[in-house]
Amino acid sequence: MVHNCISNNPEACSPDMDSLDDLESWFRTSGVASLNACIGPLPGSRASLGRWTSDGPEQMVRAVSPHPGSYRLALMLEPVDARIWHGSTPVWGGTIPANRFRLCPPAEQGRWSQLSSCDIVNLFIPVALVERLAAQRGEPIAMALSARQFQSDRTVLGLVRNMLDARMLAGPLATELCDHLVTALVCYLLEHYSTPTQAEPGGLSGARLRRVLLHIAQHLESPPSNADLAALCGMSEAHFSREFRLAVGEPPHRYMMLRRLEQASAALLAGDARIADIAQDNGFHSASHFIRAFTARFGLSPSAYRGRRLLAE
Repeated sequence: MVHNCISNNPEACSPDMDSLDDLESWFRTSGVASLNACIGPLPGSRASLGRWTSDGPEQMVRAVSPHPGSYRLALMLEPVDARIWHGSTPVWGGTIPANRFRLCPPAEQGRWSQLSSCDIVNLFIPVALVERLAAQRGEPIAMALSARQFQSDRTVLGLVRNMLDARMLAGPLATELCDHLVTALVCYLLEHYSTPTQAEPGGLSGARLRRVLLHIAQHLESPPSNADLAALCGMSEAHFSREFRLAVGEPPHRYMMLRRLEQASAALLAGDARIADIAQDNGFHSASHFIRAFTARFGLSPSAYRGRRLLAE
């Protein structure tokens, strides 16, 4: 394998310590014999990255060690068949699709087996960097990165791929490029994949309100429950409902209903999809439910609402 290290110090490349040996030791402990590439620790962010591949299944059960001081972003660049073990018992097996990532907290450890070829990137993001950038956001409460299940996200994928291609993209400035990419990635993760580390004592505003509204917008076809939204803010359901109404002027369920109806009205004007399909696409359990809610909101049935567009053409 080609070993490619990007660092101001060619002997430094570790997520939590100060040497290339430390990073390679973590991977060896996790059952990886050698790395295709490593990056870091970067001078500003202190982040590090390791990439490894395998041409086929491995018989061993790998032990994943904790990585104190850093979150670990695990990104699958190709599909991998895997099995997760609890003690001596397999508890999950299946295929993790390509271009999916998850965030592993510093204390996470476990055991897994690789049943196919793989191409995996592990990016170690210092907790200190996350805390510093979270503080710059003006959050009155500590935030932690959280994405325990594998996610598909083109922004995360693009930023990590640019780190891997830093030599080609920036030549002698590859280290500086990677440092800025890590900072950009953490800013994005804080906005989209973070949760409070303790219950929220205050109101719902600023970044927390933006996070809730964005989450609602991304899940209109299957509206999240009050419990889900409250957990996103570190609040009880009752506290969240009160604060949401104060911040937005409507209770959460009505706000989500209005956003779904607005999206449905745009679909009615934009094309000729069946009303039943528009109802389903916007999270209504039946066409009749959609028609009743739409008529109450707009004063016209969906077909009459669409008819106004046809008359205007």
